[in-house]
Amino acid sequence: MGKELGKELRLSRIFNPTTDRSIVVAMDHGMFLGAIAGIENILKAVENVVEGQPDALQITAGVASFASQFLKGKNAPGFVLRVDATNIWRSHPEPKEGYHAVVASVEDAVRLNANAVVAFFFVGYESDRQEAENLERLANLASQCRLWQMPLVIEPLVIEKGAHAVRDPKRIKLAVRIASELGADVLKVDYTGDPKSFSEVVDAATAPILVRGGPKMETDEAVLQMVKEAIDVEAKGLVFGRNIWQHKNPAAMLDALRAIVHENATVDEAMKRLKKRLKR
Repeated sequence: MGKELGKELRLSRIFNPTTDRSIVVAMDHGMFLGAIAGIENILKAVENVVEGQPDALQITAGVASFASQFLKGKNAPGFVLRVDATNIWRSHPEPKEGYHAVVASVEDAVRLNANAVVAFFFVGYESDRQEAENLERLANLASQCRLWQMPLVIEPLVIEKGAHAVRDPKRIKLAVRIASELGADVLKVDYTGDPKSFSEVVDAATAPILVRGGPKMETDEAVLQMVKEAIDVEAKGLVFGRNIWQHKNPAAMLDALRAIVHENATVDEAMKRLKKRLKR
């Protein structure tokens, strides 16, 4: 029996066994931003997303329990448990120095039958102490994940006050390498803006990279283009939130993304599929 069997089985619920890629929908934003547009009614939002057949959902313990009917059965999506929280993106009330807190454990993930856990690693705190504490929490989490054979998804992010996403390639590469050294099994990473620089980020990692969606993008084509560019330089899929559940038809958008991620379609082919679904 393989030493990593538990981890391998859990990851097989997140990554498509045929393509070794994954489409994960992040729906944990209520923990950071409250009931924002698209997830005001979280049960309905999960239902709309699951209709589009994502490989996995990234959710909190509370949502997993509340929407458990969508996690049951052979064809249900995998489940990535969010185990930390932050207020750095919140505007009302505005954070002071900003916090980063642990909100769930690896044992919670095991009890909830999660297939992985996800946590932040922030580079760019206003104090070195905050970054060091974040690093120490992650190291402890990685240790517990190894003990329980629980896959660890690390979300290395460059932060600046007032910015929702900082996509500086050099700093992202630094954050990705640190997260790799900590023992990440999967990395959820901001796209750097062009294939060349993102390819360097992928090369610096020791774990598969899923491209992060970040803030809502202006057009569907821009979303698909970013995913295509990331896939072409060996990203293994995506973790998107607002670009899916704030779409007028989340299932149609997921169908278009699936065409690129799992079927190697071009952006034009994916756009044609999306437009066809939207006309129904």
